[in-house]
Amino acid sequence: MAGKKQAVKVLVIDVLKPHKPSIVEFAQELCSEKSVQNANIAVTAIDEKTETVKVTLEGSSINFDAVSATVEEFGAVIHSVDKVIVGKRKVIEVPQIDKKE
Repeated sequence: MAGKKQAVKVLVIDVLKPHKPSIVEFAQELCSEKSVQNANIAVTAIDEKTETVKVTLEGSSINFDAVSATVEEFGAVIHSVDKVIVGKRKVIEVPQIDKKE
């Protein structure tokens, strides 16, 4: 399929990282990547030497390769890509309503 690739607006990744640097430093470094405008990081699990974090990045055209390289520079590993929003603008999420039987 040929054609222009749509820009990545939101990227959510699950990352395993050492305790240092802190998530503050990690977020600041991710935001220094020119394609990333905002970073939201939450710790989801901690063990003796590492922590698992959920990283949500926003930008007008996120460069996944540059983000991945930044993650690796910190000695961290991307476990999974959990969400991607691609297109001309961000998609508004509609909450899922559970049906009661």
